[in-house]
Amino acid sequence: MEYRRQISRKLHEEHVNVLALLAQFGAALRRLEGEPAAGDALFPALLERVAGALEYEITRHFDLEETQLFPRLHERGEGDLAELLFEEHEHIRSVARPLLEQIARARAGTLDAAGWQALRANGLELVERLSSHAEKEEGALVPLVDEMLDEATDDALWMEYAN
Repeated sequence: MEYRRQISRKLHEEHVNVLALLAQFGAALRRLEGEPAAGDALFPALLERVAGALEYEITRHFDLEETQLFPRLHERGEGDLAELLFEEHEHIRSVARPLLEQIARARAGTLDAAGWQALRANGLELVERLSSHAEKEEGALVPLVDEMLDEATDDALWMEYAN
């Protein structure tokens, strides 16, 4: 779908990128049976990409939606959708925070066998929750945002978000 608004296009782009990364992360975690092999140079790089994406997603991306878009949904009578997406944000944060700590420990080389099992379990849960959430936003939120924002509001939100 072709979106008219900058914010809609950016949200769409971010959703596509996070879904691709989550698919890669999920596949790597499903193959993981304990600590990754010492020669697997790709896994640490993947963990670094996942950590960066998660930090961005649960701060900047969620903040835009929660402070700028969800209130507008409420004003349009779409409060149920805004509340559902906000609740999902909270659930995602509750999985992402410990996962980010586990990833940091894995990258530092201080994660034991039980830690790797926990990282795998939390990672797979995050993949499921965040993938489902991003797909829901693609189907419901992004088209609504494209429809409800006028050009001036879109420009103002874009300037704030881009900086």
